[in-house]
Amino acid sequence: MNRKNKSFIYLEPWEETLMTVAQLNRLIDGQILYNQHRSLFYMHEGNALMGPSPEMTYWLTQRSPELLLMLQSLKRQHEYTAFVTGVAVKTLHQFVSVNQYIHFHSDHLDELTQLYDRLFTRIQKLFQNQAMNESMLNLLLQQHYGHLRDFLIRTNGRTMFAKYAESEYTFWIPCEEYTPELQAKLLGLDIARLQEPVLDIGCGSEARLVGYLRSLGIEAYGTDRLAEKGTGVTQGDWLETTFKEGEWGTIISHMAFSNHFIHHHLKADGHIHEYAHKYMELLRAIRPGGSFIYSPCLPFMEKLLDIQAGYRVEHIQSSKGYEATKITRLVHNG
Repeated sequence: MNRKNKSFIYLEPWEETLMTVAQLNRLIDGQILYNQHRSLFYMHEGNALMGPSPEMTYWLTQRSPELLLMLQSLKRQHEYTAFVTGVAVKTLHQFVSVNQYIHFHSDHLDELTQLYDRLFTRIQKLFQNQAMNESMLNLLLQQHYGHLRDFLIRTNGRTMFAKYAESEYTFWIPCEEYTPELQAKLLGLDIARLQEPVLDIGCGSEARLVGYLRSLGIEAYGTDRLAEKGTGVTQGDWLETTFKEGEWGTIISHMAFSNHFIHHHLKADGHIHEYAHKYMELLRAIRPGGSFIYSPCLPFMEKLLDIQAGYRVEHIQSSKGYEATKITRLVHNG
């Protein structure tokens, strides 16, 4: 290939070495970043305004034999499944980072992994039969984008994505990482009297409040689907986590669990029953005398609780116009 036609390649001296696993992973990361601001659901003349990055185009049209050898090598070394799963995980992470209300179950990861397996398998078959040009590549990716749209609608309903069809560029609804001091204030936490152990549900990727509480000598833990595993912090989905009876002294959740509960309560095709069951499971998971403290409030659930049911509901006005809920378990419920 004429070197002038490769002038856009600037990340790696690819023409001098065979593809490595690290290069393959960077290629995937670059492809995700290339389209991260464009909407899968905005269509122009029947196509999404998304496409391959310059690097992806280069590898698939000019160096496809090396890419084919790399995929075959991953299969021989029994690393192919882990690679494809990794691509699916990166894709789910991108979806969630754009809109925190997008939700997936563990079996959805398996489904997306199979989708990417079919994509890479098709690429390998095309490589074996003919060279790929840019027209073929664009057609292949448009079909893949269609599969991704179907996947998102099947897993999260059609309503959520209606607005994403109105603009070429995505609007972001990310999870905000508030300072731990502000979270403690808004939740009205009496830190000196927190019953331990403390669990922060939806603690955020940085688990700031967990780290803050632990720095004060409090036995605190956190869980979040985007969390980086660390001291006292696990990565997990609250709908797929089992919270054992009487396991926690205090459960807290700032702008997380109840925010999502409200979203599904208002959403025509939301998972309202799953959230209602999980809410009651969380209440049973606190010990007698312990509390579930969260914001925003959930009046449509809180009105169902009273002292006769074994719970005391309090609303905390920690700041002007801001209210949190504290539900204390009074007795051990069977």
